[in-house]
Amino acid sequence: MILEKTVELIIQIYRYRKIIPPKVARIVIGLGYTGVELHAYAYNPFLGLAYTLPSVIGKTDCSKINFAGKLTEKPPGKLLKWAYKPPSLEKIIGVATLNAVSQHVLEIINPYKKIKEDLIDYLEIDKDTKIIFIGQITPLIQHVSKKTKSIIIIENNPSVSPSLDRFSIKTNINKLNKEEMSTDILFCTGTALINDTMEEILALFKRYARKIVVIGPSASMIPDILFDNGVDIVGGMKILDYESTFKVLQEGGGTKHFKKYGKKYNLIKN
Repeated sequence: MILEKTVELIIQIYRYRKIIPPKVARIVIGLGYTGVELHAYAYNPFLGLAYTLPSVIGKTDCSKINFAGKLTEKPPGKLLKWAYKPPSLEKIIGVATLNAVSQHVLEIINPYKKIKEDLIDYLEIDKDTKIIFIGQITPLIQHVSKKTKSIIIIENNPSVSPSLDRFSIKTNINKLNKEEMSTDILFCTGTALINDTMEEILALFKRYARKIVVIGPSASMIPDILFDNGVDIVGGMKILDYESTFKVLQEGGGTKHFKKYGKKYNLIKN
């Protein structure tokens, strides 16, 4: 219910603040990420991103979505509610729209405290810190591994990067024993919001993890409901150069290709 409650909160904010709703300008469903561009009165465009799950683009028929050619004619409110759907292209578009609308809201009202220093320094990770990563966040894992070797990675993708072979890798959180679940910090990729595993993950680890961090372009939404569900830090990305980012999406690129066109941020629960 995290996505549903976040969408409801967004709608309440727009109504209470009497904010003029943005309009959908462009949607690209890329092989790596899906992007939704919104145009809002008196602001530069806002671009929301969501990971394009490989499992949902494996349909064999030539049409992957029933609304192709007419997506931008739909109001953001309609697309937002697609986030409620089971994992699908519609859901991915819904989450990307939620992230775009959230960037609009964060520009207008931003009561959230940001971490000013490097996230790893803020978390005070040292050689004794136990870390679990849910999702193959390779650059962050490599960065953290300079501080601690006590790292477990949960990743069901069989093609895990060879650079991560030195760590304990499990295909599911159910493969963890109780000792392994008791961790200092849990890093979870925003993709868990798209594949409908976030609620299960948080319900389990808010009892075992000292800190929970949800991170990545797919998590670039207002953090209130995630905070309510046990998350301590939400790390997202604000896209600054949307034209260059859209070109990357259209050409099948991912985070490592468009991160230079955005600015990462980390919001902390007060």
